[in-house]
Amino acid sequence: MVTVIDWTIVASFAVPVLALCGTWLTVRIQHRGKPENALIDQMQEEMKAMREDIAGLKTEQAKSKRRERIRDDYINKLRRHIEESKPPPAPEWPDGLYD
Repeated sequence: MVTVIDWTIVASFAVPVLALCGTWLTVRIQHRGKPENALIDQMQEEMKAMREDIAGLKTEQAKSKRRERIRDDYINKLRRHIEESKPPPAPEWPDGLYD
C-alpha cells in the first residue's frame, strides 16, 4: 500500500508552525540583544562623562600653568628687587594671578 501525502494539508500545518518558530526566534534574538545594547549605551554615557571630565581637567591644568608662570615671573621680579637693594615696598602683586 502506497501512502500519498497531501502537501496542502502539510503546508497548512507547516506554515503556521514555521511562522511561530520564526516569531519566537526573532523575539529571543531581540531580547538577548537588549542587555548588550543597554551595556553599550551605558558605556557610551560613561565615555561621554569621561571626555567631559578630561576636558575640565585640561582647562584646570591650563589655568594652573598660567598661575605658575605668573608666580615665577613675580618671584623673579622680587629677587631682582632684593638683589638691586631696592627698599620696600615690594613690587605690586601681579594681575591675573587669581582670575
